[in-house]
Amino acid sequence: MARPARITDRMRYSLRSMVLAFLPTDYKNSVTAEYLDYTKWQFLHNVLGSASGVLATQAMLYAMGLGAGALPLSAAINWVIKDGFGQLGGVVYATMVGQKFDSDPKHQRFWSAVWLQTATWLEMLTPLFPHAFLAIGSVANIGKNISWLAMSATKASINKTFCRKENLGDVTAKHGSQATAAGLVGTALGVVVGATMDVSVYTLIVGFVPISLASLWGNYQSLLYTVTPTLNVERARLMLQDAVALEHGRLALDSARLLTPRQVSRIEKFMREIHNVEPQGDLPGIVISADIGRLYRTRPWTVEATSAEDMAIMVSSAFQPRNHVWNERYYIGYLPRTADGSVYLWFGKQATDTEILLGFYHAMAFRRLLGSSHLPRTSIDDSMAIHTQSYQFAKQTFADACTHITDAGWDTSIVYFAKRSGFVGVKRH
Repeated sequence: MARPARITDRMRYSLRSMVLAFLPTDYKNSVTAEYLDYTKWQFLHNVLGSASGVLATQAMLYAMGLGAGALPLSAAINWVIKDGFGQLGGVVYATMVGQKFDSDPKHQRFWSAVWLQTATWLEMLTPLFPHAFLAIGSVANIGKNISWLAMSATKASINKTFCRKENLGDVTAKHGSQATAAGLVGTALGVVVGATMDVSVYTLIVGFVPISLASLWGNYQSLLYTVTPTLNVERARLMLQDAVALEHGRLALDSARLLTPRQVSRIEKFMREIHNVEPQGDLPGIVISADIGRLYRTRPWTVEATSAEDMAIMVSSAFQPRNHVWNERYYIGYLPRTADGSVYLWFGKQATDTEILLGFYHAMAFRRLLGSSHLPRTSIDDSMAIHTQSYQFAKQTFADACTHITDAGWDTSIVYFAKRSGFVGVKRH
């Protein structure tokens, strides 16, 4: 009877060792509730991503003629050149994206998986076009390097969201262990799939397709459990949309309806970049940091045609010294609903993050009033009274709103609404 007890003890010891190897110390208390779900889906994504990589490598070796004999020198040179192009592409991508790794980590992580699978798809096609191996391989390697760079750059931001204590290093280390284990399992799976199929690129593709799609699905599912506490346009809109309310025709801050990061994480759109607040029902849109010099040609949406003269009047109204928000470091203009139906928001070059958040808060209040059917909004002049009312509300309630926003778990130390290069410089007299 003692033997089963020893076996049970060994099993418990092995399980405890696995937990220590792959999960943060005291994970039940040191990480958030979403961590295990995120880890589960990321593990699936990494396993299948590695398996698809094995099949793609096998296909590329066929394209290079490895099965026919020794690897030719020209093929080896092509392999090195494609790797060089890939690394160069990663550097260019990092330069272009910059701060977006911090503002939209879920978006960047989602597309990193898409780029990786797209690149792997291209590698799978090389046996069909062996004469274009260098071109296809180089493009594929650029995609892979972009993917790896995006995964690496977003790792810290995403891992940090799971930490309840100061244990980012532990969470990051265990993430590496999980990725390594998933890579080993995925490699074994890819070898088995490749070995059980005929030596043909077509059969490899048949095995590759479901693995690739399942890998993307696993990555998407894992991101649904990623809670991002920083504010960009989409998250700030969702957070404030119901909290900035109308009560008996007057603006009111309903803190009970202010969404937390966890609530927003389940409904935010992260598959595409969102730079503006789009129109919704009777609520007009908010265009943020539009290029004034190209304003008439680059409107994000149009309900009816708008004249250049109307645009000029709107811009003049937003930046004129008699505007009641002149003392602020943000500027708001409005085009009536009969035209674009949009609130336009610009930030001054010297605006702090708190002032940027105030400007967005004001724009959301202005939008809420404009969306009410009880208020006139037929012209720019008519909108000035509404503008004044929304500004007074924003100034009076902003400090209270910031307290509730912080208490809800949001990080307001830095906000990501627009690039500072798009902020405007205005001379004050």
